Parts: sequence; structure tokens; C-alpha cells
Amino acid sequence: MNSINKVKFGKVPLVFPIPIILAGALVRGKPNFETLGDVGIMGIKPPIVFISSGQDHYTNIGILEHETFSINFPSTKLLSKTDYCGIVSGHDVDKSQLFNIFFGELETAPMIRECPVNLECKVIKEFSIQHRHIFIGDVTQAYVNEEFVIKKEDRPRIVDIKNLDPIIYGLDNRYYKIGERIGVGYQEGKNL
Repeated sequence: MNSINKVKFGKVPLVFPIPIILAGALVRGKPNFETLGDVGIMGIKPPIVFISSGQDHYTNIGILEHETFSINFPSTKLLSKTDYCGIVSGHDVDKSQLFNIFFGELETAPMIRECPVNLECKVIKEFSIQHRHIFIGDVTQAYVNEEFVIKKEDRPRIVDIKNLDPIIYGLDNRYYKIGERIGVGYQEGKNL
């Protein structure tokens, strides 16, 4: 095997790609959204996700009060509004006017209709690490805009993730789009 030289980057969480989401919470009676890239899946069965928010972020107030939050996956068409939600604080700006908002089964986790995918979550654990507040949520319901859904084997399926056109972030401080599909999970390795 040929030698591959590595360059040390230091203590940097080089994880690619990073999905950009809008975390939603009802804060002091009004829907509020914050832009986050610190989001992830912790399991499928049961469906558990997490978000990590700055300790003093306004959205945290609503999540702690109602013990619910939403994860909204904006398409690239919402790039300016999504970026704006990460620039301004709900302390100073009413971000509820930016979007067409709806509520689901929990009634306290505002979601954005323009986002192709929304997750409604119930907090099952919250804690702080350094300057971050971590919220682990049980997904109580997932919503997908009808135009992106097909029926397959009598179950709803997303047509193609590329059609959802999610915003992807790189640690180079740039936003990206999803590229082409290159294979099928748990099938490509069967050739070895």
C-alpha cells in the first residue's frame, strides 16, 4: 500500500456534511426559530434526535418551558431567511413573521410549512456541556410536504432526497447543495 500523508488540523469537528436546520420553539407565546448545524440522529427505533444550541440562545427558553421543539429542514430556496435566523436573536426580532407556521400534535412546537421536512419532538433529556445546551428529543411525528412523497409498498416514501434540496454547511463557512446519488445503502459492499 502507498503511504498517504496526513496534515494535522487540530481540535476541529470535521464532520461532513452538516445539515442546516431551523429549530423551532414557542417562546413567550410566539413561535421562534434559530439556525443550527448542530443536529443529529441518535437512533431510528426509537426515533431519537438531538440539537445543540448556544447556552444563552432565546429559543432555549421555549424548549425548556414546554419541553418540545421542532426541527425544520429548509430548502435552498429559503437560504436567505435561514441565514437571517442565525444572524438575529429572538430577543430583538420577531422571526414568526418570516414563515407560514403550523402546529402539530404537541401544540407547542411551531413548524414551518415552506420547509419540505419537519420533525415534531418531545424533550426526553436536556443538559449542558461547556457553553452548549443539548436537547435530546423523541420524534413524535414527522411531516413531509406532499409533493415529495410517493406510496411504495403501501407506505409513504420520500421520492428523492435531492428533490428536497436541503441546505448543507461546510466548516469552510459556506453553504452547499446535495449532489448526485452514487449508490444504495447496504448494497454496494456486496460486490467485495
